[in-house]
Amino acid sequence: MKVHRAQTILLYLSLLTACGGGGLGPGVGGSTASLRSIQVLPSAPSVALGQNQQFTAAGHYSDGSSKDISASVVWASSNTSIGTISGSGFAKSLAAGSTTISAKLSGVAGYGTLTVTNTTRTTTLVSITITPANPDIILGTLQQFTATGHYSDGTSKDITASVTWGSSDDTVASINGGGMATALALGSLTISATSSSVTGSTTVNVQPATLIAIKIRPAHAKIATLTAQQFSAVGFYTDGSIRPTGGKASWTSSDTSVATIRPQSGLAVARSPGTTTITATLGSLTASATLEVTNATIVSISVGPPKQTIYQATKLPFTAIGLFSDDTTQNITIGPNTMWNSDNPAVAKIGNTGVAIALAPGTANISATFDGVSGSTPLYVSPATISSISVTPVTALLAPTTSVNCRATARFSDGSTLVITNFATWSSSASTVASVSPYGAVSALSGGVATITAQFGSVSGESSITVDSTPLTSIQISPPTASIAQQTGVQLRAIGTFADGNTQDLTNFALWTSSAPSVATINGGFSSGVAPGTATIVAVFGGQAGTADLTVTSATAASQVVSPFPVHVRQAGFTQSTVLADFSAGTTPVSGRNGAAVLNAYGRTVPPQGPNHALP
Repeated sequence: MKVHRAQTILLYLSLLTACGGGGLGPGVGGSTASLRSIQVLPSAPSVALGQNQQFTAAGHYSDGSSKDISASVVWASSNTSIGTISGSGFAKSLAAGSTTISAKLSGVAGYGTLTVTNTTRTTTLVSITITPANPDIILGTLQQFTATGHYSDGTSKDITASVTWGSSDDTVASINGGGMATALALGSLTISATSSSVTGSTTVNVQPATLIAIKIRPAHAKIATLTAQQFSAVGFYTDGSIRPTGGKASWTSSDTSVATIRPQSGLAVARSPGTTTITATLGSLTASATLEVTNATIVSISVGPPKQTIYQATKLPFTAIGLFSDDTTQNITIGPNTMWNSDNPAVAKIGNTGVAIALAPGTANISATFDGVSGSTPLYVSPATISSISVTPVTALLAPTTSVNCRATARFSDGSTLVITNFATWSSSASTVASVSPYGAVSALSGGVATITAQFGSVSGESSITVDSTPLTSIQISPPTASIAQQTGVQLRAIGTFADGNTQDLTNFALWTSSAPSVATINGGFSSGVAPGTATIVAVFGGQAGTADLTVTSATAASQVVSPFPVHVRQAGFTQSTVLADFSAGTTPVSGRNGAAVLNAYGRTVPPQGPNHALP
């Protein structure tokens, strides 16, 4: 069998478990929705001999969803001497009489009746009906409308393709020539279909997506007594998106003698060995995770990064990784049981969060102590001075409401360089055009040009930010089509084109939705395959929308290869690896989106799903 190579991103089941419990959300994971019934539309049209009729097939599924399956069904006419029907559902009348039109798929069938009359009377269009009538559409999703024409002889037919479609407010929802509407903003509007002097209309309400489920990440955690675990909750919405709950969930522990948890932040503190259930509640929705507390004791501490050189007035965050008696590792950087110390505070001092500040040239040993066990590493403060600062990007073009993170790099008198983004003082020459945060995050506000300056001491560097206020004319999603295996994913990008021809990557700013959450979910442009099927992914920004077609297959990984291998990582360091998974239909390189590895001094990895902290 020929093996094709496809570019997608594998989401390990183990990582999924670590990040939320082995699935992609209640109601969006589990089994594939099955086809329950097929509705043929219109159900009983009547046409004059020589006229044609377009039929459509709507599939209704076990999860309550419906979609147009006209192109997937097998069409047939019971009496081809009266009328024939094509594979696209287009029926031609041949003789007076009636014939049954059938649409079949996967053992499920739907039926309609086509009546052909022998009349030669001239008929006129009397009225137009739009379906669905008065629908509520979720922001960022698509809605197909159908126009049915009703004639003076009592006949009706689908005239969707021949009418002129219109929207009373294109900023709320636009509609194309085929009757496909895109919900762009919250609000109400009227959709109309016009043929000659006859118009039909319906009211449309664009509403926000509804939260339907929450999940806790990680779904299971194992920590030592006196340490802590940070839990977080994510929400699954009716538009197929996955979003953080933004600290709105409330948290409880089923056994506070084992672990307590802060009700607003989700930080659990281990009190004694045992197991407790952690529960997150948001409105009427709940989710749970398991926290196991062991009686393991600290064996050693690795402090990193090791043997670093920094410069006067700069800072360096350190990390303390504890190795415990059960051979597990935990991040114990922050907490009252972790004590940070500098043996030469005149050279560098360090706070209780592990951030060292360089004061004067020389050497200081930075140490972390937890429950009587210590680890340390030397820190060198160089006498070199800053000679210049460069800010990247040097220039940037942004649309209003978007942003870019600037990076400041200092070059020193000894020829070395250091990123000083978090130490520099940032300013904007035109704060009404673009503002900048203390950490170099630039937000575009209105049309114009702003100079962003990063200053450290008497030395500064600049970046020129242009905010393009010309209208956004289109959004294209890249890739426009993709095929992935279930339980894998693909990163999509939304590229906006403006009226002046400029483009910008809008991936991080667009509203992303999925037409079929039971097939694929979407999170900031990263789409995850839940079950075999097809879904339309939509990105909405600035009154424009782009779409991509995503197919999820049932292929499973037969083998996995890590690249590069072997991997060499310094103590307390990070590395990016790629996993190649061989599928029955291709080989997928998998990014370490959640797979960055942290190694302690003994070569053991620290779990990447989120650090465990010392008791706060």
